[in-house]
This record gives sequence, structure tokens and C-alpha cells, in this order.
Amino acid sequence: MPEVMLKVKIYEYDSPCGKLYLAARKGSLCLCDWAASKNLTDTLTRLSKALDIEFILPETETIKPRQEKPSKVIVSAMKQLGQFFNGRRKTFNIPYQMAGTPFQNAVWKSLLDIPYGKSVSYAEIAAMAGYPKAVRAAANACGDNALSVIIPCHRVIGSDDGLTGYGGGLGAKRYLLDLESPQQRLPFKTVTKKPARKPVAKKPARKTAGKTVKKTPAKKPAAKKQ
Repeated sequence: MPEVMLKVKIYEYDSPCGKLYLAARKGSLCLCDWAASKNLTDTLTRLSKALDIEFILPETETIKPRQEKPSKVIVSAMKQLGQFFNGRRKTFNIPYQMAGTPFQNAVWKSLLDIPYGKSVSYAEIAAMAGYPKAVRAAANACGDNALSVIIPCHRVIGSDDGLTGYGGGLGAKRYLLDLESPQQRLPFKTVTKKPARKPVAKKPARKTAGKTVKKTPAKKPAAKKQ
């Protein structure tokens, strides 16, 4: 008989900047991702295959007489997320499980080395992971991070200090960066580049209106009286 996949329930957490989906497998957090993420379906599919589990989404759960209580790791994750969003926590102490390729795991581990309130570029995170030439691949790995906020991929920004794509949306990324470092609010740019100014045409010099100016003849010196 084929083995039955482990069913894992997804819990909702309403953060100040968007809803997060949380899930745990055998005492370790395996999912903390944004409900509004465009990559959520791909992330759940990838985790299902890697961890041999079947996710139960909140909207697909059947109503039971006795609701299943969240596990200890889910309760702990919700508590620590609340402390983080209230500004009372800078790091997380939650057992978690990463499911990715060796390259992805290297990038995700490097994200944990970015201090609270600081940010790095995608080129810098690629170098930190040991792959300085794989900038685009490092950016994709950040996008595949299934443990948002816990593993702080929001601390990676563009080389021009501009915000780039984020699973929770640019508004959520903006919120997280401002939450961690409000004094650095100005350097992070979300506006597009301003078009170059057109050179202002110089006004032509005024021309004389066809008048001919007669030169006054020089006066002859007066003869001295003898």
C-alpha cells in the first residue's frame, strides 16, 4: 500500500501589513508565507514534494465538532511574530525546517546574517552565500523563501537602494524596513527614475532695429594762443 502523506494544517496570522500562512511539520515550522503571494501555490507544491506532506488550506478545511488546537511551534511562532511587529523582538527562536537546493539553503542562511535594521543588495547576498556571480539566481532564491519574516528576505533591496519584488507586496516590504529602521526611511526608494531635463534654449541676443549709428568725429585740438 502506498504511504499516506502527512496532512499539515495551515493557520492564519493577521500581521499589521498582511495575512501570513503558518504551518509546522513534526515540531518544526516549515511555512510562514504571505497569503497574497503570487508564488504561494508553487511554494506549497514544492514543500509538499520535498517534505512529503499535504497542506490543508483554511478555506478548504471541513468543520469538525472539536477544532484541532495549534501545535506548540505554531503558538510560539504567533507569539514571537506579535512581539516582532510590536517592536519588542529582533530575532526569532523557533525551530524551523528549510526545504531547498544547496544553493537556495546557502542564500537563506546568508539572509539570517543580515542584522536587524540593516539591508544589503542582491549582489551582496550572492557574495555572502559564496556565489558572487549568481546575482539573479540569488534574487530568485529570495523569492522562493517559504519562511518570510523569520528568514528576513525583506532586508535585501536593489543596488540603487530601490525596493524590488516581494511576496507580501512592496507595501509590506516598506512596512518591515521602516519598522526595523525608521531612521533609514529616506534611502530606500520606490519611485521611478525621473526623466532627464530638456536643455533650456538660450534666448537670442537682441538685434539693433536696422539703425545706423553715426560715429561722432573726434574733436580737433584747439590751437594754442600765442
